[in-house]
Amino acid sequence: MTEPSSSIESFEKLTQMLDYDRKLPLNIEERGVEQRNGVSVHDISYASLAGKRVSAYTVRPPGKGPFAGIIFVHPGPGSRSSFLEEAITIAKKGAVSLLINAPWAYPEFGERASKMTAEDMRIMFVRTAVDIRRGVDLILSRPDVDADRIGYVGHSFGALLGGVLSGVEKRIKAYVLMAGTGSFTDVAVLNMPDLKGQKLDEYRLTMEPIDPIYYVCHAAPSSLLFQFGLQDAFYPKEKFLEYYEAGSEPKSIQWYDADHYSLNEEGRSDRIEWLRRSLCLEPA
Repeated sequence: MTEPSSSIESFEKLTQMLDYDRKLPLNIEERGVEQRNGVSVHDISYASLAGKRVSAYTVRPPGKGPFAGIIFVHPGPGSRSSFLEEAITIAKKGAVSLLINAPWAYPEFGERASKMTAEDMRIMFVRTAVDIRRGVDLILSRPDVDADRIGYVGHSFGALLGGVLSGVEKRIKAYVLMAGTGSFTDVAVLNMPDLKGQKLDEYRLTMEPIDPIYYVCHAAPSSLLFQFGLQDAFYPKEKFLEYYEAGSEPKSIQWYDADHYSLNEEGRSDRIEWLRRSLCLEPA
């Protein structure tokens, strides 16, 4: 089991950052609904505890249920539409999905992120994790969803956040983590070429309390599926293996002849089949 370094608090202390009041209202608003191949796609938003609103889609199969529930979190670049076709496909197998817009979905994110300190970044990721947990509240508030069959799919940034959530969000029974690593600093090094030397060390120490590698080892009894691309140009295979090896059992790993982004398409059928078994999906 991976433990935090001596420079940060115990795991129990770490998880307190992700606590929130579940009684606070979601204030769900619906802007419209579209029928797609017999499946309804609802354009909604709900209140963020950061004072803004989270835009999302809910994708619902026909029928009364009870259905499984799945939360999708996209990579960057990406948006709530990144997994929309997959959510429509999986709706026909008996699942309601929630697809959120994370902060990196918006065009201004790159410019804003370039001006953020490490502390700003950590706060943003903590708030996003809490927004996703409120997404769990939202999907469980539906009378057509079975609380014992909740899943999560995250790609890249979504996989890092999924790793963090896996240590604290036990209402989710099955996590799919795609093309993610165990450290937010790995992502920063790719996107911030001036982050070197002492600046890099300081950034790593600031971000370490939210690094997914310290949470994914506490995912049990939730199950984990890791999907990685052998042609990923962003991270070496060793980083992916480190993330997988840190995960608690039960877990499995799948490799594809894919890059960072084509992994979404390459792994789709395997991912859906794993969710079908893990969440006991049945055709709607």
